[in-house]
Amino acid sequence: MTSAKKVCSTGAMCVYSLGECANSLVMNGIFAFAMLFYTKAHGINPKWAGLIMSLAVFVEAVTEPIMGQISDNTRSSWGRRHPYMLAGGLLMALCFYLMWTIPAFCRGSQMGVFSYLVVVNLLLRAGLTMFFIPYLALGFEMCEDYHGRSRLQGIRQIANMVANFVGPAMAWVFFFGGKGNFQATTIEANYQHMGATFATATAVFTVLVVIFTFRWREDTRDSPRNSRMGWMRNFWSEMTEILNDPNPRWVFAFIFILTAGMVLVGSLQMFVYDDFMKFPSWQKSIAHGSTMVGMALGALISMRLTQHFDKKSVVIIGGAISIAGNMMLAALFLTDLIKPGATFTYGGFNVPSALILFVLFHTCYWFGCGIMLPVSTAMMADVSETRRLQTGKAKYGGYSSVFSLTMRLAISFSLILSGWCLSGIGYKVPVDGQAVTQTQQAVWGLGLVTFLISAIMCLVSLLAIRLYPISRARLDKLRDR
Repeated sequence: MTSAKKVCSTGAMCVYSLGECANSLVMNGIFAFAMLFYTKAHGINPKWAGLIMSLAVFVEAVTEPIMGQISDNTRSSWGRRHPYMLAGGLLMALCFYLMWTIPAFCRGSQMGVFSYLVVVNLLLRAGLTMFFIPYLALGFEMCEDYHGRSRLQGIRQIANMVANFVGPAMAWVFFFGGKGNFQATTIEANYQHMGATFATATAVFTVLVVIFTFRWREDTRDSPRNSRMGWMRNFWSEMTEILNDPNPRWVFAFIFILTAGMVLVGSLQMFVYDDFMKFPSWQKSIAHGSTMVGMALGALISMRLTQHFDKKSVVIIGGAISIAGNMMLAALFLTDLIKPGATFTYGGFNVPSALILFVLFHTCYWFGCGIMLPVSTAMMADVSETRRLQTGKAKYGGYSSVFSLTMRLAISFSLILSGWCLSGIGYKVPVDGQAVTQTQQAVWGLGLVTFLISAIMCLVSLLAIRLYPISRARLDKLRDR
């Protein structure tokens, strides 16, 4: 056993992060617009809309550990990761396009539309699993330096936010710039144009990341082969060992609660822009774009913070910032201290004070998330190396798949929760594509769920991560030993 560490340059990290652009366009495109597409363009009940996405994410969560095991044990001259990244990324791009293009034979009933969307979402998630699990494991393998891992995950998170800003955030201007607050989000053609554009870009990013990271492949054709029964026994044994490992236990708990809160906010914030704040299209782009700016800045700051503090402390700092941001939004807008659309006059110009304050504290929430998410992912890489140093077994694919499994289960849970929240507050869906006026009670309830519930979930996640046991000193001691 050796304590030698793999390191990679900043340029290599940036090249690797091209894959995150593909992941970002698909995932953030879905989180931003799928619920709007189902409810406002097709009049599907929010509970059923949440179920459509939740079913696919749940199936993805179940299959991800299998994908991690398959990737770890693949024998190919292309290595363990790249064949799946290419095939999965292209399938993901195709299904993302099909998701917004419902064929005529399915439009005769709500059940026909529901069934089509379920099938397409399942295929899309299959492609995402094939792409993302090997992609995440590749990042764990490329860099084993304690600070380097944080930088790699930070750069990957920044790439995610850049793609999210250029794509879903600017989609409000490029694809939903119609007159009025509601009309643009009820027109199906707008979603189709967005879907075609994002799908094409996803395919391009997939091909680029496979080409530019190909030099990190490992020829595994001579790896030992297992029988079918041996493979199954090995899979269950590996999953049991990972789940019984005390080191990642609190990271799993933390990432589940944090992700559930983030997805709840991400799913409902579009309705907040539309119905609570009543932003016009250009202000929606500013508000939505501020989330990417916040996440990207948080990821950037996280690289510096991990040079001075242990990762657990950095995560707690990020969580405190997120909680403060959403609590301020609740204090300002739920109490009517600041009314949506409020302005003040300065130098003869009307300055949108409501927009400025909303963007400021909305950015704070996502800034904190931008600190927490990449650092917690780097924690999982530390856990993977700890096992390798203790046992001699390098199972980065297994750990990355269970980490991703935890996130997918949280997403599945939160998508159902967001649909039930919309239904529970009395949110009305359009009929035959015609916009409806929401009751004041439903609008206030929308803000309550988005601002306060997510802050509480973030607080609970911090209580879990406090018990994470691995520090920089402990990992260095293992390497020296």
